[in-house]
Amino acid sequence: MHNCRKCHSEDIHRSRVRTKWESWRKEITGKRPYRCRRCAWRGWGIDVGPKLAESDLALDGGAAAPEPPNLKGTAFARDGWPRELDLEALDATAPADETSARLP
Repeated sequence: MHNCRKCHSEDIHRSRVRTKWESWRKEITGKRPYRCRRCAWRGWGIDVGPKLAESDLALDGGAAAPEPPNLKGTAFARDGWPRELDLEALDATAPADETSARLP
């Protein structure tokens, strides 16, 4: 995330998680909390890594992060997973109603 969603400023930084829920959410979704220094907006976004100049891109040699491990066929595999998870609902500012909070 390189720009504030509210004011579009580039003066944003990663924010710390405040609660156990936010810590869990960070681990499950891969999103991180951010804060804007200009307008004080705080929200969640995908960490896209550092912003690189064209000259830096030429030097990276096409480096990429490895794929996550596939746990199928191991002791860590789970039947019936992954369950449907509405990641957009985690970004909602209003609390979910009780019917949508239940697991299938």
